[in-house]
Amino acid sequence: MNDNINSIAFSIYSNKGIYALLLGSGISRNSGIPTGWEIVLDLIKKLSVLENENCEPNPDEWFIKKYNQEPDYSTILEKLAATPTERLNILKPYFEPTPEEVEEGLKQPTIAHKQIAKLVQAGYIRIIVTTNFDRLLEKALREIDVEPVVISHPNDIDGVLPLVHSKLVILKLNGDYLDSRFLNTKEELNDYNQKLKDYALRIIDEFGIITCGWSAKWDNGLVNLFKQSSNFRFNSFWTYINKCNKELEELARLRRGKTIQIENADKFFSELYEKINSLELIDKSNPISKEIAIARIKKYVSSEDHRIKFNDLLHDQINPLIKILEKENFSKIQPIQEELQPILLTLRSKLEDFIPILIHATYWSKNYHNNTILNILKRVALPQKLEGHFYRDSVNFQYFPALAIFYSIVITAIKNEKFELLKDCFYLRISDEIKGRDRVFLIEKVNSSTIEKDLFNKIIGQNYKTPISTYLHKILEPMFSEIIYDDEEYDEIFSIAEYLISLNYMFLIKDGFRSNWAPWGEYVWKERHYKKTLLDEFLENAKVEKNNWKPIEAGLFDSSYESYSTTKAKLQEFLKNIHIF
Repeated sequence: MNDNINSIAFSIYSNKGIYALLLGSGISRNSGIPTGWEIVLDLIKKLSVLENENCEPNPDEWFIKKYNQEPDYSTILEKLAATPTERLNILKPYFEPTPEEVEEGLKQPTIAHKQIAKLVQAGYIRIIVTTNFDRLLEKALREIDVEPVVISHPNDIDGVLPLVHSKLVILKLNGDYLDSRFLNTKEELNDYNQKLKDYALRIIDEFGIITCGWSAKWDNGLVNLFKQSSNFRFNSFWTYINKCNKELEELARLRRGKTIQIENADKFFSELYEKINSLELIDKSNPISKEIAIARIKKYVSSEDHRIKFNDLLHDQINPLIKILEKENFSKIQPIQEELQPILLTLRSKLEDFIPILIHATYWSKNYHNNTILNILKRVALPQKLEGHFYRDSVNFQYFPALAIFYSIVITAIKNEKFELLKDCFYLRISDEIKGRDRVFLIEKVNSSTIEKDLFNKIIGQNYKTPISTYLHKILEPMFSEIIYDDEEYDEIFSIAEYLISLNYMFLIKDGFRSNWAPWGEYVWKERHYKKTLLDEFLENAKVEKNNWKPIEAGLFDSSYESYSTTKAKLQEFLKNIHIF
């Protein structure tokens, strides 16, 4: 059995969304819900009591002889109740649990229903065909916030999205218990409404099929649809318990599929989900290339449905960097070149793998992706706890990866005018490594003065005027090559980014000895050759547009041009006192 389950699991995993489930009454058997025919027979017994007659041993034959009609829900219910509401109330006890049944776990989604719901949530199953009338599957799906499109009558097909665009469709071939039009007699099950047949045939033609709890013995109309289909694009798997009946075996052979014995539906779907989940974990542990990650990011941002995949991919890709940060005890590392340079080179290697992915994620993202991007930044900036004696300069060095990521987000946000994301970055708070609670703005810890100037120059073996700023400028430039094509444009956007960081630091940090100070970078000393720059244009727009300036509209400087103007004047006064040497 395990080999067969392995085969099904690998087929589903390798062909995500391509397999449809066909579920019969066996899937709900453990819940205590009777089959449709069992309900018909029970209703006939109740009717015979009202007629003061005995319908045993064959209630269906008694009904035919008594009323000269085939027994079905409609005809029986008409004789038991006068109004549609009364008829539905007669049926509800067969499907809806009493308080006692709830306590006993009856008429509730089974393990099989819940495992199927997980497969749906993960995107492996998009189409479910069922002959059941109950709503246990719908309930299991809604418990994990998955809302299906349910077709329980031919009229429901009108207006439904094409199958290729549908997230999840449940086709209830025989109807729903709350609609007395559902099918149950042999005559009704011999053929379906043409619209329903066409829709079901498309599923058979376009998807692989996995059956469970369905014997092919009674639903002749569905069996005939399988026989009509001449497409065999994907495999089919036909499960059975104990002994495979001849009808199912014949259909599997006709469809070039495989019959598979299972113990029960609960165990089958549990094992199937576990194996598919194991395949996912193996793939996650194997690193994908930067190019593949970028391609996936571009795909994931195209639809809000991929938000979880967008989130998971970015967090998976940042993990190698996080492991390095967690491994090093920065507080005990001596702040010397010999100790810190190898760590910087290792961190830079991981950043060169991750930042291009993050740049594309930020550039193409929608507003609802902002939290994921900010959580990445916050995760990398999470400080180590300090105990006993520590080296302050080495402790500060742990923030370098967060600084590179912070700059990358800021530059990308400016390039694509994502000023709401920019505002959220500047207002982001992180834990303080000494006090260990959320209390400081990220830019208070993560800025171009995070690491002492002379120490950083020694680490990188240079004598830069603004070592962190210049180093970041150089290492980030090639990573932006796919969204900023011109070297000069990159230089100028980099200057805008650093100027905004300086401005927002001065605006936000209003307490302590650095309330009149701001970090600064290359923009302070770089020659502009007396030409108008993008930074000049950027700041001139603020003068003209005032409160309508896009950064202010997005919430920077508390949405106040006056606050911006005051902060700018304060920064300019501070920058006058900087002496470059």
